[in-house]
Amino acid sequence: MRRRQFITALGATGLFGATGAAGARSDAAGNRRGSDVENVIVLIGDGMGFDPIEVTSVVHGDLSMQSMTGVGYTRTNSRSGEVTDSAAAGTALATGHKAYNGQVSVRGEEDDDDPTPLLTQLELAQSRGKATGLVSTTRITHATPAVFASHVPDRGMEEMIAEQYVESEVDVLMGGGRREFDDDLLARARAEGYEVLFDESDLRAASGDRLLGLFDDSHVTYTLDRDESIPSLPEMTAAAVDRLEDDDDGFFLMVEGGRIDHAEHGNDVQSTVAETEEFDEVVNWALEYAETRDDTLVVVASDHETGGLATGNDYGSPIDAEAIRNAEASNAAIAAAIEDGVPIREAVEERVDVELTDEDVARIADAREAEGPYALSNELGAVVSEHLGVSWASNVHTGPAQTVMAAGPHVDPFNGWIHHTDLSVTVAALLLFGRLADVSDAQREAWEREVVRNGPKGRRDASLALEYIGPVTDDVTEALDVDGNGVVDYRDVLLILEGDAPSSSAEAGRRREPIGSVHDR
Repeated sequence: MRRRQFITALGATGLFGATGAAGARSDAAGNRRGSDVENVIVLIGDGMGFDPIEVTSVVHGDLSMQSMTGVGYTRTNSRSGEVTDSAAAGTALATGHKAYNGQVSVRGEEDDDDPTPLLTQLELAQSRGKATGLVSTTRITHATPAVFASHVPDRGMEEMIAEQYVESEVDVLMGGGRREFDDDLLARARAEGYEVLFDESDLRAASGDRLLGLFDDSHVTYTLDRDESIPSLPEMTAAAVDRLEDDDDGFFLMVEGGRIDHAEHGNDVQSTVAETEEFDEVVNWALEYAETRDDTLVVVASDHETGGLATGNDYGSPIDAEAIRNAEASNAAIAAAIEDGVPIREAVEERVDVELTDEDVARIADAREAEGPYALSNELGAVVSEHLGVSWASNVHTGPAQTVMAAGPHVDPFNGWIHHTDLSVTVAALLLFGRLADVSDAQREAWEREVVRNGPKGRRDASLALEYIGPVTDDVTEALDVDGNGVVDYRDVLLILEGDAPSSSAEAGRRREPIGSVHDR
């Protein structure tokens, strides 16, 4: 069986024969300390491939994320194939399991209406007493935040995701998505102790420990079009940490720059850059926060690439950085102005510093008559991008590997190509144990024989079980699937850690999945 590939070069825990806590270390005075990682901040730039980072740096100068030295590459393919969606990519990042496109933190076949829920990193953090939070510029019920605290077979079930949130005990939930919470659900949220917030002034005045911020009806308005009534992503992040850091057991926070992806779907370069730049402000904030402590891990990742943005459409210096930097509206806002009767040339040129040709105006006019809700804004993206010096491959997701960066205790430069699932398990290991197990092949083989014979139990077995997260495929994974649901997931790891695993693996009725291709695991 292929063991997990871990992306961080971390020190040995001494789990074989250890008597102290994994990851314990000594301070300058020689006093023993506990686990190195108390707080985890996961920052996800949705759809943020390499080129959006590069183009944004051309426009705004080097980004904070480009200063990070722990950098690796994550493959993104899902069980559906080489091009993932945000639900499957997020499920891989949150649970360590591949999923079919559209599935939210569950394991099952593509059309399974009753799949197996998979414990997530956030829920793992909750089990250890940590405060938790989710922040996004999408609807908070959208795919990426949803995978960390809900379990549904279809990402479109946003009303159910909202209901699960209210019961989730997540301490901070902030983003858009007001439309998914009716009055009854908001009343239930308040009964569960949430202070419900609707605008920036509510956030500034908030006094509760548990916050539900719904700052737009649907997705949070693009930063280029946003007014001061809507808090920025950095403001939401700072407010979340201000609440979460009071927990003595630490916290887990996921922050998503979700509208990077939406801008890329529309080939909207000025919005892509503005959303990426705002996301990088959060990265900078998180890095500065972590620098003041020795217990905070910051992970920056993209779930997939969208649109196939190219850094430049010619040799030399084709990108009009000044025009992109000074743009005053997204293409969606420009399209809305055109639909409201503003002449095409005026609508575009008063908001972005480009000069349209008669042919450009004709193309945009034709798109206005085309079918589809995004035909006009997509054509605006194509036309404006040509003038701004970039090009695009599509209006949908693409499948290349993405970058992952990290800062914090025991994070060395990454190397090799791994999968989102491996990144997830690495973060889970740091959450639970502070460091990863370091054992020889001979020790591991002996451990596998032992766990098949006697069943898993205790800290050592739980730590090593993380390397086998996935479907049950052999005697070892069958032994580690202590709840007998056909998968090894973070729930099994917790049961092993807490001593609730059965003493023998000879239980009947467990499901096994055959080992298939890389897309089927």
